Amino acid sequence: MTETIIYEYPLSEKIRCYLRVEQLSEQLLSYKNIDNPHLFKPFFGLLFSLSEQFDRGELKKELLRDLDQHKLSLNQWREDENIDQIQLGKLLNKIDDFKSSQNQTDKAHVIIGQDSLLNQIKNKSSLPGGGSTFDTPLLHYWNHLPWNDRLNDINRWLSPFIQTIEAINLLLQLTRESSNYNEHVAVDGFYQHSCENLQLLRIKVMTHQDNYPVISGYKNRYAIRFQSWNEQPVHDVKFMISCC
Repeated sequence: MTETIIYEYPLSEKIRCYLRVEQLSEQLLSYKNIDNPHLFKPFFGLLFSLSEQFDRGELKKELLRDLDQHKLSLNQWREDENIDQIQLGKLLNKIDDFKSSQNQTDKAHVIIGQDSLLNQIKNKSSLPGGGSTFDTPLLHYWNHLPWNDRLNDINRWLSPFIQTIEAINLLLQLTRESSNYNEHVAVDGFYQHSCENLQLLRIKVMTHQDNYPVISGYKNRYAIRFQSWNEQPVHDVKFMISCC
C-alpha cells in the first residue's frame, strides 16, 4: 500500500477534457501488453470514448493556444544561467513538433469510420449484452487472430491520437509542476479557499487517515469535504494541496 494518495480535480472544462484524455489513453495503451482476447471487450468502449473526446470542436484550438502560452513562458528562461538550456531547448522543440502535428488533418474519424470491425462493435455495443459472438462475428474472428496481427490493428487504431495525447500529457506535466504542495487542515473535515486563475487542484492525503476528499469548485473558488470510507465520524484532517 502506498503512503499517500493524490486526488486531482479540474477547475476548468479544458483541464477536465485533458484529464479524461490522459486517463483513457493510459488504459488503452495498457492493452498492448494483454494477450488474452477475452479481456478485450472494454478496450473498444475506451477507444470510442477517446474518439468522442477528440470530437470536441474546441479541443485542438485550446491545445494550440496552451502550447503557444507555454512556449512564450519557457522562452523567458532562455538567458537564465541557472536553467539547463539543453533540456529547455528540447522541451521547446517538442512543443513545436506538437504544434505542427495538430495542424495536420485529423485521421481518427477516417480510420474508425471506415473500419468494418469497429463499426460492427460500435453498432452492437448499445444492445443489452452487446458484443456476444453471435452479435459480432467479426470480433469473434479477430479474437482468434495471432497476437501480432491484433497488436498491429491496435497500433493502427491508436495512431491518429498519439501525437495529441503526447501534447496533452506534456501540458498536464507543465501544469502539475507549476505549483508546490502546502500543508493545510480541514477543520471537521471541511476546507474552502479562493484563488485566481486556477486550473487544477492536487490533494495529497495520507493513506492511513481513512478519508477521501469530495471536491467541488470552478476557476477561482473551491471547497473540500473529507468523508470516511468506513462511515466513521470525520474530525480535523491534515492534507497537502497544490493549486496549479
